[in-house]
Amino acid sequence: MTSIIIVSHSEAIANGTKALLEQMARDVKVIAQGGTEGRIGTSYDHIQELINGLTNDAICFYDIGSAEMNLDLAIEMYTGDYRVEKVDAPIVEGSFTAAVKLSVGGNFDETLQEIKQNF
Repeated sequence: MTSIIIVSHSEAIANGTKALLEQMARDVKVIAQGGTEGRIGTSYDHIQELINGLTNDAICFYDIGSAEMNLDLAIEMYTGDYRVEKVDAPIVEGSFTAAVKLSVGGNFDETLQEIKQNF
């Protein structure tokens, strides 16, 4: 199983994207991390905790600036056993493409390839 992680400066964007993906691909696990304590921003600590708590492989999407920087650092510091990869694709369109591919049986590598072909 492969999860999708959404990292956004906005809790509303992260949760809204998660809601969209869950409606379109019900069997795909989507994890949203947005904002910091009700405010706009990202937190390395929150992202690291999320990644360290994974129970399967994950493909990560982000919106802007420090979301990418904090996600990169959290992935770099990850010492777990699962594959965790950040992709450079629009957060909504890219994660939607990934969710659909995973929902029709695509594996981690096939899903990454699908994203790279489309974005």
